[in-house]
Amino acid sequence: MNHAWLIVGPAGPQRREAARRKAAALIGAPEDRTQMVLEARHADVAEYLAPLRIDDVRQVVATLGRAPLLGGGRAVLFGEMSGSTREAQNALLRIVEEPPEGLSFVGEVARASDLLPTLQSRFAVERLARLPVEAVEQRLRAEHPALAPEIVRTAATYGRGYIDPAREALDALSVVAEQLPEDNGLPDWFARAAAAVESAGETWLNGLASTFSAQFETTADTRYLRAWQKVEEMRTALSRNANSRLAAEVLFSELSELGVLRRGASGGHSVP
Repeated sequence: MNHAWLIVGPAGPQRREAARRKAAALIGAPEDRTQMVLEARHADVAEYLAPLRIDDVRQVVATLGRAPLLGGGRAVLFGEMSGSTREAQNALLRIVEEPPEGLSFVGEVARASDLLPTLQSRFAVERLARLPVEAVEQRLRAEHPALAPEIVRTAATYGRGYIDPAREALDALSVVAEQLPEDNGLPDWFARAAAAVESAGETWLNGLASTFSAQFETTADTRYLRAWQKVEEMRTALSRNANSRLAAEVLFSELSELGVLRRGASGGHSVP
């Protein structure tokens, strides 16, 4: 088996588990100790979970001569190689090219091309398996049975076969789907909406745009067309580094004025 592997796919628990399983296989961990690797408590698997800096590589170099503590081999897992500095990648290249006997490497990246070509060429590639969208949707429904089916379906579609991006999308879209509270609760709602924009902005905006587009197609009510345009204006504003919280407040104020937000049972508003 190759001593260096890249696990390629969206960041999240699914990719992390795949990387740890690969590390367990590379060191020949038996089943009971594989669980230790999965829980990040195996003495012979070192983890560096942030994008690599030169000091991280120096730490790896400092442990190269260490013998395995539990038998078998040793592995180093780099949890997010995307964004690693050029200096760190060049330093790592020398280690990966000529590693000590019994030392393996596992790296996680969103795309193999995120690495320098010279370093990328030293790794074998394993891509995360995509799930059918229907399977992702079923898992999301099981995790969030109270959410509207269309919200879950939109998130599952956005995940493109991966559960972790779909979960992130659902977190963002569920904020959009919530009833807006009365005035005394708005600051907290806007803060969470802004956080959703910051963590999954395109998902959040795509969810709103899709909602208003579908309403316009169904009703031919031009208010929904103008609402869609307001969403696109917010997208443009964010691309110009507008404050996300302020942008969220402005957007929902404008949507309220358009009358495309309706009163909920609790006295708040929700996106129709």
